[in-house]
Amino acid sequence: MVRPDKRRRRVTAAATIPDDLLISEVLVRLPAKSLGRCRCVCRSWRSSIAGATFVRRHLELSHAAPRSVLAIPRRINRFDDHATSSEISFHRLPLPPPGHAPGILHSELLLEKVWPEGITCLILPAHCDGLVAIATVTDRVFVCNPATTEFLALPVGSHNAELDHCDYLVPRVALGFDQWRNRYVVARYFYRIYGEPFVDEVTGEYHGAPDHDVGHEVFTLGGDSWELTQDPPHPVGVHQPTCTRRAFYWHADEPQPRLMRFSLQHRAFDVVRRPPTGWNPDVDDMAGLDDGKRLCYVHAEAEASFQVWMADDDEGPELQWSLRWRIDLRDPVPSLNYSLMPVIADGDTLVAVAGGTMWRYDVQNEGEEEVVVELHNVRYGRQDGSVYYYKGPPSFEHYIVPYVESLVSPRACNV
Repeated sequence: MVRPDKRRRRVTAAATIPDDLLISEVLVRLPAKSLGRCRCVCRSWRSSIAGATFVRRHLELSHAAPRSVLAIPRRINRFDDHATSSEISFHRLPLPPPGHAPGILHSELLLEKVWPEGITCLILPAHCDGLVAIATVTDRVFVCNPATTEFLALPVGSHNAELDHCDYLVPRVALGFDQWRNRYVVARYFYRIYGEPFVDEVTGEYHGAPDHDVGHEVFTLGGDSWELTQDPPHPVGVHQPTCTRRAFYWHADEPQPRLMRFSLQHRAFDVVRRPPTGWNPDVDDMAGLDDGKRLCYVHAEAEASFQVWMADDDEGPELQWSLRWRIDLRDPVPSLNYSLMPVIADGDTLVAVAGGTMWRYDVQNEGEEEVVVELHNVRYGRQDGSVYYYKGPPSFEHYIVPYVESLVSPRACNV
C-alpha cells in the first residue's frame, strides 16, 4: 500500500516536470499514434509536436529503433499491366530475431486508402524517412506517411509518351531529402517522344527506334507544381532508381548499360560507372541502403545466383564498387529466373526478398541464410477487423520497403 502523503508527493513531483523537458525527453519517444492523441492535450503540446525540431529528433530516434519493414500487398492482373485498383493498404512487419521458427506473422495495419480514380496494381514504391512515393500509369504520383495516415496526391505531371507504346511498364519514381534546400523532393522521368523499332510490313525492312526525347521533373513537397530539370543524357532504363542522401541514380540501357546520377544539390545529371559485371535487364536491380548512405546493385549471374555490389554515396566523380555478397538461393525451382531485392543492410547482415520469401544473409558466417518471413504466411488486417492473406504469384505481389516511423508530413515544406 502507498500512503496518501507519499502518493501526493509523487503526483506533485510529476506535475512540476518542466514542459520543455517533458516534450524533448518524454513525448519525443512516443509512437506516432500516441503523439496524435497528445496533440489534443493543449496548444503548447500541439505546436511543439508539429515543430521541425521535434519531428527531426523523433526521426533520429526512429532510425535507431529495432528494424521493421513496410509491406504493400497488391492483387494484380497478369494479363493487364496497366490495371488499377481503387484500394491500397500499408502494413508494418516487425523483423523476427535471428534463430526464430518461421510461421504465421500478423502485420499491423497502418493505413488503408481508397482512391476511386485508381492506383496502378503493379508498383515500384520509393521510400525516405517514413515517406512512401508511388507512381501510376495515369502520370499521377502519390506520397504518403503510413504512420500519420497522411495520403497526398501530387498534381498530375508531364505526360509520359512511353505509356502509349509499352504494354509492360511499371511506373517509377524517386524520393529523397535535399539537404541543401532542406526539402523533400520527388522526381520522375517522362518521354516527350517515344518510339520502338519495327518491321515495315510492305518492304520487310527493319527500322530502328527513332530518337527518344526524354525529360525529367521534380516536385518539392510543400510546393504546388512540378519543375522541369536538365534532361537525362540517355533514355531511362527499366530499373527502379536508387535514392541516396546526395542524388538519384537512374539506369540507362542505351547505347550501353550505365548509371545517370541526378545531383540533388546541383539539380543536374552526370554519368557514373556501374559495377564491373554483365547485365541481365530482367532481374538485375538497384537499391539504396543504410539510410541512403550506400548504393546497392544486384547482378544475376544465373537463375538463382546473385552478386551484390556496394558503393558509398560520396562526392567523387566515380563510384567505387566492391563485391559484398555472393548469394545462391536455397532449393530454387529449375528454369525459373529469380530476382533478389535488398531491403536492409546492417553490418555484415543483409535482409532481402527473393522468390516470395524474405531472407537474412550473414556474410561473416560463410553466407549463412535464414528464412525471416515467408510472405504467403503474412496475415493482413483490414479496418473492419477482418483478416486476409495472399498466397503469392501469379495473382498477388508483396511489395516490401524499409520502414521508419516518422512524423514527416507529405505536405511539409521542411524538417
